[in-house]
Amino acid sequence: MKRTVAALLVAGLGALLVAGCAVSDRKLMDKGEQLERQEKFVDAIKAYEKLAQKHPKSPLAIESLHRVANIYTSGLQDYGRAVEAYGRIVSAYPDSTRRAAQAQFMIGFVYNNYMQDTAKARIAYGEFLAKYPDHDLADDVQWELKYLGKDINEIPELQKATGAKPAKSKK
Repeated sequence: MKRTVAALLVAGLGALLVAGCAVSDRKLMDKGEQLERQEKFVDAIKAYEKLAQKHPKSPLAIESLHRVANIYTSGLQDYGRAVEAYGRIVSAYPDSTRRAAQAQFMIGFVYNNYMQDTAKARIAYGEFLAKYPDHDLADDVQWELKYLGKDINEIPELQKATGAKPAKSKK
């Protein structure tokens, strides 16, 4: 009997030690945010990726992947990896309509505005409208599609807002 109790105590203590060594999702998010503020983008990505890998069901996991995608877009300007990160959100969290829709929108936005790949942008925006036709961003997607590939000076709404003169057509 004493051996059984001792074995259970040792096993319980071991389980507590292992649990204590595991890093919580909140700690990983805090670490990633701190590194991001310090512009240590590669290290921040590692922290966020670790969070998503170790705690995929955590509400912070999807946020961490959004931060990864945003760092690739704005911090590192690695647009291919940004699109991949946004794509991971869409595929890994399809039931999170708000975040998956934002990620799908950003795929089209990155293709259009950063990579100047209007063909891929059109596809991404089309996928957005097929999946999320009633989402708040649907009007923005329609606007993006309407002016896809246009120079900023060729967009009447922007001309009015900036006071720019219409671009002369090239004939």
